[in-house]
Amino acid sequence: MLCDMHRFFTSVIAALIVSIGGGVGCAAETITPMTEAYQTDFRRLESGRWYISNGWSNGDHQNCTWSRRAIALEQGGGLRVRYMPASEALPEALCGELQTRMWFLYGTFEARLRGDLGSGRNAAFFAYTGPVHGQPHDEIDFEMLTRESGLMWLNRYVAGNDFGEGKESDFEPGAEEGYVDLAFVWEPDRLRWYINGELRREETRGIPSHPMKIYFSHWGSDILTSWMGPFDPPDGPVEMKVSSFSYTPMGQRCVFPDSITCELP
Repeated sequence: MLCDMHRFFTSVIAALIVSIGGGVGCAAETITPMTEAYQTDFRRLESGRWYISNGWSNGDHQNCTWSRRAIALEQGGGLRVRYMPASEALPEALCGELQTRMWFLYGTFEARLRGDLGSGRNAAFFAYTGPVHGQPHDEIDFEMLTRESGLMWLNRYVAGNDFGEGKESDFEPGAEEGYVDLAFVWEPDRLRWYINGELRREETRGIPSHPMKIYFSHWGSDILTSWMGPFDPPDGPVEMKVSSFSYTPMGQRCVFPDSITCELP
């Protein structure tokens, strides 16, 4: 659901973004998936690997504008992806999205994150490609619905079809109390989602097959109330914190000591 509407807007402005150096991509973009393992603790943002969405929104469903101001690095490592409500000093609400310039196809994708509670917001770690990249809409989602403690939405799309099978998954303690470990293992014939090392969903049909980019985003909505809850404006900036992201290519394991691949059969 997060990216259905996202693609409508980005497809309209794709040419403009590319012309000014944006990173959402276009049909002419060269897509070469990563073949080496990669890990970051976000002590810095490598400009050749990451792009901050800035200056647009994803449509009327989103009540904030992507902004570089909503993305920050913590001293000593860690990423802060913020929702910043409108105020006397801020004429419009701002929200954060970070995406890779890198492409990925199959392997294990892991992130550690935590987030503030609040109805009407979505804090997400996901993979996506679509018509704006000259490909069908494929997607793999972890979406933290901050209306409730410990509520995660697990989903995937293949050529724009989610098969009506998006799934809520509960976990304890909630991400407002501490970091949660998320991982999805993407193979040609199987897709698995893990929360804190526990398998929460597995699919062996309808598997995305196109290279995708990785995104971290945090946004709000006044409209998607049945899914995200009624929007409750926060008193000040709220955030999703991401302490690390790693990618292990398919066929490799335990490249990083803390990887879930060290435990999987």
